[in-house]
Amino acid sequence: MNINKIKLHKVLTCREDETIVDIANRLKENKERRIFVVDTHGKLKGIITTTDLVYKSIAVHNQNLTAKDVMTKEVKSVEIDDDLNKALEIMNNLKSFSCPVTDKGNVIGLLSYHDLLGHVLTSIHENGTY
Repeated sequence: MNINKIKLHKVLTCREDETIVDIANRLKENKERRIFVVDTHGKLKGIITTTDLVYKSIAVHNQNLTAKDVMTKEVKSVEIDDDLNKALEIMNNLKSFSCPVTDKGNVIGLLSYHDLLGHVLTSIHENGTY
């Protein structure tokens, strides 16, 4: 079963040159814990979590940091047409409850462990298999 069969969560994105103050405000306003850093074409470049903002900005005492300064690079993601097992493998390896989904490298949504499990259980109930 491919990921494109599951409804994805919308994601927040920012550019590499946005300040951490602006990013923190956007996360707070949207009640989110993560924001994906993209280039001008929407390609996934990194991820910033609230933990990243707190620890990295406090460590250097600098509010002029940008997304590029604090983001985690080389984000593990799945393509929209990938098999669900790949998303589950990434979540298990990272001990995470979510995985970004891309379409040709452009971030398009977020797949949660809860969504994946719900989809599998519904498919098993309806079809006898996922």
